[in-house]
Amino acid sequence: MIIVTRTSETSDAYPKVISRPHPNVRVITCKDDLQWVLQKRTGGSAERPWRAVGYFRTRNALTRACAALCGRSLESPTAMKDLEALPENFIAG
Repeated sequence: MIIVTRTSETSDAYPKVISRPHPNVRVITCKDDLQWVLQKRTGGSAERPWRAVGYFRTRNALTRACAALCGRSLESPTAMKDLEALPENFIAG
């Protein structure tokens, strides 16, 4: 018997995290591989602390939204470079 477990996109254990530009902000690939999701850590439950701020299919829109959300508080010097290395448009998997 094969048991498949899926981790929620809002979980700390979600495996498709692309970048963490700030301790309270992360970028993931959605569970269906259709788009990137910008998320912010909220005061939600310990099991589901992340909430979506926006959904993106273009790198430019994602990087603009991430920069606006994080402002000058980008803590990871490579975070924006990680995002800039993404393809120009999301390529569904």
